[in-house]
Amino acid sequence: MKRLLLGVVVAVFFACEPISERKQPIPSLYQLSQMDLNLDGEKLAELYCANCHIKPNPDILDKETWEKKVLPDMRMRMGLYLAEDFGVTLPSDNGVPKGIYSDIPLIKRDDWEKLKNYYLEFAPDTPLPQEEKLTPQLGIPNFNVEIPEFDFLYPDLITMIQVDNQSNIWLGHRFKRLFQLKFNGKFELIDSLVTDVAPVSIHFDQSGFELLSMGLMDPSNDSLGTLEQFEKVGQQWEATRLKSKLMRPVDLAVGDLDGDGIEDRVISQFGNHLGKLSVYFTREDSEEEVVLKALPGARKVKLLDFDQDGDLDVFGMMTQAREGIYFWENTGDGRFSEKVLLEFQPAFGSSDFQLEDFDQDGLLDIVIVNGDNADLSQILKNFHGVRIFKNKGSFEFEESWFYPMYGASGVQVDDFDQDGDKDIVAISFFPDSKQSPRQDLIYFENLGDEQFQPFVTDLDIDANFLIIAKGDVDLDQDQDILVGAFDFNDLYKRASENWQPFILLRNKIF
Repeated sequence: MKRLLLGVVVAVFFACEPISERKQPIPSLYQLSQMDLNLDGEKLAELYCANCHIKPNPDILDKETWEKKVLPDMRMRMGLYLAEDFGVTLPSDNGVPKGIYSDIPLIKRDDWEKLKNYYLEFAPDTPLPQEEKLTPQLGIPNFNVEIPEFDFLYPDLITMIQVDNQSNIWLGHRFKRLFQLKFNGKFELIDSLVTDVAPVSIHFDQSGFELLSMGLMDPSNDSLGTLEQFEKVGQQWEATRLKSKLMRPVDLAVGDLDGDGIEDRVISQFGNHLGKLSVYFTREDSEEEVVLKALPGARKVKLLDFDQDGDLDVFGMMTQAREGIYFWENTGDGRFSEKVLLEFQPAFGSSDFQLEDFDQDGLLDIVIVNGDNADLSQILKNFHGVRIFKNKGSFEFEESWFYPMYGASGVQVDDFDQDGDKDIVAISFFPDSKQSPRQDLIYFENLGDEQFQPFVTDLDIDANFLIIAKGDVDLDQDQDILVGAFDFNDLYKRASENWQPFILLRNKIF
């Protein structure tokens, strides 16, 4: 009787509307494994993939990547091991926490073969090319591209850049350092602080700043991340540990979420197989944690009164399997209601976002870059790039502009040329090195009517771009752009060249 009822559930599930519109709950993986499913590979993919994320289409990856990388990992996550796995290191031997990979098979061998063959039949032999796009012009208008150099040897491994309201530049470094710089005709090193682990996010307050450090940058399930308060006593900075054992945290947002006059914190713990997004309410003599999302991949949030009801809400990006843009409505009493605004397939590679009103209709639109390419499918992906999602009101967004950009990883938005509309600048950490001109730093001048002209620097720069920030560095009333350099070679060898930690695009509009 149990198998018959489950069969009826699946029959109803596939009866009519597309998967995005169906209301019938999807059977769990265990339920599916107990059923006699008379379904083809595509229908099986809809059922099995939809348990964890949006079903990816076969054409997002090439056959070899599906066959040798992604599908074997998916199969083992469902607890199905085959003779071909003999000699392969098991997930538990690689430190993967229990529960990520099932201890029992959650898919039958025959069903797996049909699902696998569906992807291999319809996947392209080679990755699909980018769609036709405007070729970037050489030379970025109104900007001088400069590479500041310091007269000492040090690795170029920048993990954070932020410009404060006094135009100080704060640089986080992979090797557990925080640098303070100032531009006075040339850049001067003002201060250097030792940190526990690599700094990734900073929040300035009246007494100094709070510094979030992530632990290991490489994929891991460690809990080495910290949050510290730095206060200057005389000429020295003194640090107080506020939080320990954070799971690869990558973003800190601060604001008064409960209206008690005391700032609260939201920390994105990206993690790897484990992670979470949490609000930490600050009480007079205690702290309360409210978990918004108990999944890995929390990337970035912004705190704002998005629904205009008088309190701060949480607007954020999740990556990994549940990729998308989420809105957590503040309903009071430390409670939040989640809405999924945008959802993407798991290889999308969401990396960064900004909120801006591009069409000046009073509604905040979303600009997203997607290009994270450090996991199982390290190939060039034609769907990587820069997108604008227009806010249509009532929490509805639709894509209105897309520019393909391999490995897009960071974005800033501002009226850089001060002509009354918003321009975009994006970087790529995983570019196609064979593209000409190189397209790892693109400036998009807004021409109006959702038309953007792309420009790239004509300077020959030997660097990898990990971080992007903006600020009025030279105090001339316009926004400059800073791009942090992360040289892979500097991870494994002693520094042999003068320190060149970032690229400066100095705005010359004034």
